[in-house]
Amino acid sequence: MNEILSQPIRTIRHVEQRRAPLLEKLGIETVGDLLLHLPSRYLDMSQVARIGDQFEGDLTCSGTITSVRIKRPRPKLRITEVALTDETGTVFGVWFNQPWVATTLREGQSCTFAGTMTYERGMRQMNAPFIQPLTDDDTAVSGTIKAIYPTTEGLPQGWLRRIIDEALVMADGLVEIIPESIRASHRMRTYLQALRDVHHPLSIEDAHAARNRLVYQEMFELSLLNEMRRYQDTQGTEGYAHRLSDGLVEEMQRLLEVTFTEEQLSAIEDIAGDMGCPHPMQRLLLGDVGTGKTFVATVALCIAATSDMQAAVMAPTEVLAKQYAERIGPFLDAREVSWMLLTSSLTSKQRAEALSAIAAGEVDVVFGTHALIQPDVVFKNLTLAVIDEQHRFGVAQRSMLRQKAHCAPDTLSMTATPIPRSLALTLFGDLDISTIRKRPIKGAGVTTSMRSTSQVVDVHEEVRAALDRGQQAFIVCALIDESTVLEVHAATELASSLAVNEYRDYRVGLIHGNMRPSERDDVMRRFREGAIDVLVSTTVIEVGLDIHNATQMVVYNAERFGLAQLHQLRGRVGRGAIPGRMWLISDGRSAGAQQRLEALCAIDDGFKLADIDLALRGAGDILGTRQHGSASFRVTDVVGDLAIIELAKRDAKSLLAGDRQLEKTEHELLKSRLELLREGYETWVGAG
Repeated sequence: MNEILSQPIRTIRHVEQRRAPLLEKLGIETVGDLLLHLPSRYLDMSQVARIGDQFEGDLTCSGTITSVRIKRPRPKLRITEVALTDETGTVFGVWFNQPWVATTLREGQSCTFAGTMTYERGMRQMNAPFIQPLTDDDTAVSGTIKAIYPTTEGLPQGWLRRIIDEALVMADGLVEIIPESIRASHRMRTYLQALRDVHHPLSIEDAHAARNRLVYQEMFELSLLNEMRRYQDTQGTEGYAHRLSDGLVEEMQRLLEVTFTEEQLSAIEDIAGDMGCPHPMQRLLLGDVGTGKTFVATVALCIAATSDMQAAVMAPTEVLAKQYAERIGPFLDAREVSWMLLTSSLTSKQRAEALSAIAAGEVDVVFGTHALIQPDVVFKNLTLAVIDEQHRFGVAQRSMLRQKAHCAPDTLSMTATPIPRSLALTLFGDLDISTIRKRPIKGAGVTTSMRSTSQVVDVHEEVRAALDRGQQAFIVCALIDESTVLEVHAATELASSLAVNEYRDYRVGLIHGNMRPSERDDVMRRFREGAIDVLVSTTVIEVGLDIHNATQMVVYNAERFGLAQLHQLRGRVGRGAIPGRMWLISDGRSAGAQQRLEALCAIDDGFKLADIDLALRGAGDILGTRQHGSASFRVTDVVGDLAIIELAKRDAKSLLAGDRQLEKTEHELLKSRLELLREGYETWVGAG
């Protein structure tokens, strides 16, 4: 019976050929999709208000219809206007191109309107309110909760309600797939009852509880798929239990000349615990800009070396790989841990020597880029893979690095992109997560300011003053080339203009994503070495670069960037002893853009900004290459449903701990459901 959920939408009565494409515009292609097309809000018709007591907002009001008119302001536009009056005032219900409304109502009739009231030009008005005629026997509106659905032109609310009711009838025999033990422990209604209650609730509280049950189901299924994928990634191979030496953390703090924060120590404890077990580690280290993820990763590398095993660190660019080697190498040297840098820029002779040393186990730690996963790279005993900015690599690339090991290696993925915990649990549910929010060394900090385009001359004057003091600057813009559609400053045009005008007395460089990697690396090398004063760039410089002399950043058309992206860009300046300045150049007038930019000026906590960004823009707009545009769920709100997400994840892990392959009789239906979902899930996690 559960197969009914996958039936095409056209199998539902009243879904005509002309309306099916409109439903598909809303993402509704099956019966199940329709049942999970949840109301965006509810009208509580048990709370009747007097018309004259309110000017705006959701309300239900009753009265007498005093006029019914159809206006024709244009040939193809008919406006039905119905006046409802009580002893306190009048509200006008307005319907566009729905003349049938006029045939259902008459002057002198008692009626109830429910909808959103606005007050314009001295008139109270409701756009397409829900209407309920009253009989002479009615003394009050019944306590009915009316659902209001997201819709599009051509799909009236009444028609949506009708086909949803048809779908509920079709789903009448739906069989529960959540095990009874789990439902009983949470006093959980059945899935079918939740569907009925969310569309026809007895109260607003009942509607919320029914929705929460549907959220749990969606997250429980996703959590099971995540956990099963995690198991399959390591099935058939054993991990390696590394030796944990006493005093390692204390020694590393002495060598690094730092004191680890509580969050760093907690992350190290997580990682060391994972690496000491025979089961392969699969952990994601989430850390804001400058929170010391590199130091934590260094401890992991030393654990592998102490166990006489090898570790690999894969970074997305040669500049970042070299930066890791330069930063971590001296501390590894101090512990007599051998290391090397493997990149595409090595000569043939250098590469041959490096490959020979790696294969012989003469090198403990190898830093590199995609060069690490080339077929001719062979490790003797690789047991730890550290992947920096893991979202910049595809699933296949990450898997290729793990396959270089003879056992299932411990994998530590890292990202400097702050991600709200709720979103991380859904996107990276197959990974354990450690989070670092606080910076151990704050540096001089960054002041962020907004300026309009008319004020950019003054901004460049301040930047030039910093250059005259021996500092460096980034100029960031959104596009590579000029666009006739988007009014943005393109990097190529801007670099040429700045080089002959505002910065004609300085050395101006250009870097963007369409350059060959070797060209980009060369530009960044010259900027790091001080051979370039002003670097004009797209967002390719947003992650990982550590250039203490860079103190100024000007971002053109800042309204076109997300909060998390701007915060990442900001992390490139003010990292040393000299305070940094970030200038956001924007003439954007939208409320959302203003909120984002004002938040960035006021807040320097990346995770707080990520929460704001998620609330303002939604999950699909703030992701990187790994689930780009794919993190929208049917019912789950990743901003507000954290508690349910965590509960579903715990329950999924507990269930699979007792039945890894879902082979028990009571799990048969659940297993069948997951098999139906698996294809879409693999596409979802495999993007990028």
